[in-house]
Amino acid sequence: MLPEHTTGYGAARKPDHTEPRPAAAVQNGRVEALDQHDYFDTGMQLLALGGVRAVTVARLCSALGVTKGSFYHHFRGVEDYKTQLLAHWSSEGERQVLVAADAVADPMERLTVLRELGIALHHEAEVAIRAWSRTDAAAWSVREKVDAARERTVAEAYREVGVATDVAQMLGRLGVAVLVGAQHRGEATDRDSLREMYLRLHEMTMATWGTDRVHTSKELTR
Repeated sequence: MLPEHTTGYGAARKPDHTEPRPAAAVQNGRVEALDQHDYFDTGMQLLALGGVRAVTVARLCSALGVTKGSFYHHFRGVEDYKTQLLAHWSSEGERQVLVAADAVADPMERLTVLRELGIALHHEAEVAIRAWSRTDAAAWSVREKVDAARERTVAEAYREVGVATDVAQMLGRLGVAVLVGAQHRGEATDRDSLREMYLRLHEMTMATWGTDRVHTSKELTR
């Protein structure tokens, strides 16, 4: 079972809706240097807390405990940062899926891994990204590519367990639709409810279109 929450697509951590904390740490009297990933992790937290308007140079630097000079060492400006934040969200997600999928040989187990990856997403930040994409063409393009990649990944996983291609493609679209719906049902995404919906969808799929390898929800959660 994967952790309850990841930083968008990043290091696993538990849900935290408090103000972002400084990522720099003092060890042996020296302050560790921050890299771009620290800025991206903090940006996802700011998105979750206040949407894209909350992502400013001042708030990033305050959250990380650094000067603006540190920010401009990594980024040309806030727009450059936002562009790279979206690219990181997209590329890191793809990397995580590939690593997780390659680590599991059994196709049915791979579906479980993919499901748990989806449940562990930084849903509150993704809600903000979806809202951002409605008013920004670049954000729309990245968000659209991320959703399409997720659809293809789920579809391919179902094809590998014997589901017909057209049905698998529909399941890919349904998987993303369930995700988006769950993300917008409340102030925070109910991850347990999302897991239950995915399990029910999987059960119905395998009972109707699957091979003889049908699993019950109890077996899938072991």
